[in-house]
Amino acid sequence: MSHAKGIVGQAFRLPLLAIAASGALALQFLAGCATPQVDRPAAAQQIFSAAVKAHNDRKFDAAAAGYERILRQYRDQPGWCAPALRSLGNVRAAQGQLAESIRLYDRVGREYATYDWEVLQAWKTAADLLWDAGREPAARAYYARIVQRFDKPAEPAVVQTIVRAAKSRR
Repeated sequence: MSHAKGIVGQAFRLPLLAIAASGALALQFLAGCATPQVDRPAAAQQIFSAAVKAHNDRKFDAAAAGYERILRQYRDQPGWCAPALRSLGNVRAAQGQLAESIRLYDRVGREYATYDWEVLQAWKTAADLLWDAGREPAARAYYARIVQRFDKPAEPAVVQTIVRAAKSRR
């Protein structure tokens, strides 16, 4: 009987050991498959750099795809999203999509309002595109925004130059 009792005891212990072992293996497997921490700013920068290269090479579809990827996957990186959105506006302008580019430049001002340089560049580009398209009243509205927001004596010289140009057209 004691032999039978030992076999029955082993019969219960083996499944418990198997469960414990499989649990330990599962933990090791999951630990090995865990996603490593990604340097999100560096990843966004890498995508942005590739998109800029495509843009410079006049591969507008590839550039737009890169900028859109940043906007979609790296929303937590506004320092990369703001220039990506403005650059996407530039791509659309280069593709002759004036209305879409203006819409994107407006978004820069709304969604990334604290990124002054991006806002200034977006509004200036929108104003210049509208002016060149003969839509002077709409252009003047952008030039007026530039003057209202950025006409301050403490601004860097480049900003003051853009403000002076905006004043001449508003």
